[in-house]
Amino acid sequence: MEHQFRVVIIGAGIAGLSCAKYLIENGIDDFVILEAHDQIGGRCQTMQLLDHQLELGAESLHGEISNNPLYRLAEEHHLIDIDDRGSDRDDCYHDEEAESIDEDVIDEVRKVYDEILEKKVAAYPYENYPDISLGEFVSAEIEQYINIKKVILDKDELDEQQKVIDWLSKQHPYLNTIGCNKLTDVSVQGWNSLERLPSNNQYNDEAVYMYGGFSNFLQTVFADQLNENQIELNTIVKRVSIREEEQYVDIEIIKNNQELITTYQAKHVVCTQSVGCLKQSMHQMFIPPLPHAKRMCIQKLAFGTVNKIYLGYSQPFWDVDFQTFNFLWDTNDNDTELQLECFAKTSFTSDWCKSITGFHVHPRLPNVLVTRISGEAAKYIETIPDDLLAMAFQELLYHFYPDNQTPKPEQLIRSRWFNEPFIRGSHTFIKIGSSMHDIKQLAVPWPNKPAKPLILFAGEGTHERFYGTVHGAYMTGIREAKRIIELY
Repeated sequence: MEHQFRVVIIGAGIAGLSCAKYLIENGIDDFVILEAHDQIGGRCQTMQLLDHQLELGAESLHGEISNNPLYRLAEEHHLIDIDDRGSDRDDCYHDEEAESIDEDVIDEVRKVYDEILEKKVAAYPYENYPDISLGEFVSAEIEQYINIKKVILDKDELDEQQKVIDWLSKQHPYLNTIGCNKLTDVSVQGWNSLERLPSNNQYNDEAVYMYGGFSNFLQTVFADQLNENQIELNTIVKRVSIREEEQYVDIEIIKNNQELITTYQAKHVVCTQSVGCLKQSMHQMFIPPLPHAKRMCIQKLAFGTVNKIYLGYSQPFWDVDFQTFNFLWDTNDNDTELQLECFAKTSFTSDWCKSITGFHVHPRLPNVLVTRISGEAAKYIETIPDDLLAMAFQELLYHFYPDNQTPKPEQLIRSRWFNEPFIRGSHTFIKIGSSMHDIKQLAVPWPNKPAKPLILFAGEGTHERFYGTVHGAYMTGIREAKRIIELY
């Protein structure tokens, strides 16, 4: 036996790092974190562009110092970075005919949509009703609104409203934290269990970022508190074998892509892999297999994908009085789908395009445009080469905003979360057929004996109220560290 530890933590994302930090603060330093990638962070990943940071994963802090522990940590380390410049620039909304849509229409529909998501969905009495999808619920509420509008609006005006509804259903700030393919995949009961942190902080409603990016935050607050030998990068866990009678666990690893397998031994293993990673690896990784109830909850939970794309230009080609350039697609399914010319002699299709809802100017890089894409479309464009994807975005921008002489971007920086082999997506969400009880079940140690937990589970997918969030992942790492500390 080469190495023995009290605790082995799988994964150096924020759940694994918070677990390690809490163990050290409470007198346990006999542990190691095993990370498959060549850097810490998991789904928090910062890239440098000029003197600014681009976040490929987590970007800003939710809530405020009273309800988000990450907020407090960032303030303690003087890492709060406020985008306090505000913006008096305008938002631009064009449809497929490049016709402008009045912002008053946008504001009216957005207000209705917000009321549905924030008030009516939250009041849904799920104890007394069968579960339905969030898409069905929102559609039923929107239909009532449209029926009222039919009395006073003509067909063109109704079509315009429908375009706005479709646009909101793809890009609403609440919804693009899920990564689902469509809202009919999402359980209303599950949506109700996701808690959004209210914000009434001293910075008003300005976006709250981390100075130097999330990667700097993780390095400063967590990794710098650990000894160098307590994090092993480029270390892939192949097998986790429970020796329940002997009360220890064998962990077989491969380091630096070599074939040689090394075995570590631990009294406890904290698994912080994503739900997407567990879906892919659980059958081969655990010996004996995970209990049936735990395997079922992993299979039932959904793991979505949200990817970010940054387009860099030497200088803005757009009117600098505008902050966003939104795409409001035609919702008439009988119309011909857009076919990008740049794909004409390739095997790639243009079906994913309608998942792009537009671009906004990066708040601190005035020559960079940013967009997000989620669901199956996000997975699909990961297969498109950078150069070809850059041409596709050039076409899309010109299609909706032909008055701008759109050049090909000089830089394209993007995330590819689905094809990260040890992540396989970006966000856990509760789909139809699953519930918060599956998240609770995933969080249960194995064996489920309070005095003898050998395998423990952490990560955003194990927090029933804050799944899909960085603060949720952080809290679960501490939860499992406390569970271990109480044993000693």
